Amino acid sequence: MKKIIAKLVGMFELFYDLVFVYAISSITAMIHHPVNGSIPLITFLQFLLVVIVVMQI
Repeated sequence: MKKIIAKLVGMFELFYDLVFVYAISSITAMIHHPVNGSIPLITFLQFLLVVIVVMQI
């Protein structure tokens, strides 16, 4: 069995995690509030574009 070795996390990695969490929360906020029971097409297209960009990171 391999021994698990602890690794220190750098400040850059923590900052990157915070940016990623903020991006995910912004993405979910885009489609969280439907207008008249549905999501407008332009909002959905913006959502889709942002999701694709964030997933490419």
